[in-house]
Amino acid sequence: KASASPLLAVCKTCSNADFNPAIPAVVNAICKPSDTNKAVQELMGTTFVVPVDAPALSILCPVLARALKEKLAIHKRSACVVISNMSRLVGSPEDVAPFGPLLVPELKKVSENVQFEEIRDEALKALGNLTKALGDRYRQQEQESEQPVPEAVIMAEENAKVEAERKRIEEEREAQRQKDEATRKKEEEERKKFKEAMDATRELEKIKVAEEKKRKEEELKKKELAKRSTKGGAGKCNSCGLKKCRKTCVFFGS
Repeated sequence: KASASPLLAVCKTCSNADFNPAIPAVVNAICKPSDTNKAVQELMGTTFVVPVDAPALSILCPVLARALKEKLAIHKRSACVVISNMSRLVGSPEDVAPFGPLLVPELKKVSENVQFEEIRDEALKALGNLTKALGDRYRQQEQESEQPVPEAVIMAEENAKVEAERKRIEEEREAQRQKDEATRKKEEEERKKFKEAMDATRELEKIKVAEEKKRKEEELKKKELAKRSTKGGAGKCNSCGLKKCRKTCVFFGS
């Protein structure tokens, strides 16, 4: 907003009186791109009579180039009409030359891609008038740029692409190989640790079984000794349970 007022003042210094009434709308579209179509509609009502010079083109062309990129085909058509009318009165090719690369590609897109024949025709008409205004030098430059690329250059580019692709594949394979090697080493280390853990577990089991066997053998020995002894730990007979056996006890007199 702060730049709108000084920009409007600068644009009003343009000597082309034909589109002076539309300058506020054009400046507004420069500051607020969503109002581009409003500015183009204002320009649609402009009748170009005096030659269109470089200052006027520098104001109009950026807005018209943006209008050619609008989503709605009808808006593209309006921009084509304005460009066609404006191009008829361009003062010299030098004035419009800086804006050729801005407008020509967009006009070609409209003429090739829009589905409505009437709008494509309008784009072709605008393109013809603009190309005529740009002069022979521009057409020659375009023809030179459209000349087929030599086969050797194409082959060199293809070979470069193939070499780049081969290098990419090799790098991917090497990265995968390193990844697989790292995974293999990790798995091998884990298997080694697992084996060591299992061996240690088996050794502990053996020790435990041996200790349990030894304990049972010692208990069995104690029981055998107790059976062969006539007296228990408290001095009582293991048969009758008395300290002094009766005559009926199997251990009487022993």
